[in-house]
Amino acid sequence: MNSQDCCVSNGINGKINGKSSRRRFEELRLAILRSLSKGQKTINQIAAETGINWRTVELHLTYLAGRGLVVEIFSSSYVRIFQLSTAGKDELIKRFSRVKIEEKKLGARLSREQVIEL
Repeated sequence: MNSQDCCVSNGINGKINGKSSRRRFEELRLAILRSLSKGQKTINQIAAETGINWRTVELHLTYLAGRGLVVEIFSSSYVRIFQLSTAGKDELIKRFSRVKIEEKKLGARLSREQVIEL
């Protein structure tokens, strides 16, 4: 298992070309950021929306918060609520701007794998 593989298997398997495969860290984090682009959410709300195990979401949110891309706005012993930071919004805009530029150059939509690489 390399650093791009996620070590928790519950709820994080994706399908690529009909084959089951593990999602890479970058793909998981992008899914979490996209979920938060729709507003403030709890860990369980993000998990339900993305199909990622809640513990995996929690671990990646900790990483994203450390990078300044998300902010924890409420915390109790029962619930934690997160939202995108300004830097997180900028990161999503930057990433999807690159996707649109590449699609325009190619004249076709990029695959999920190509989007993640950008």
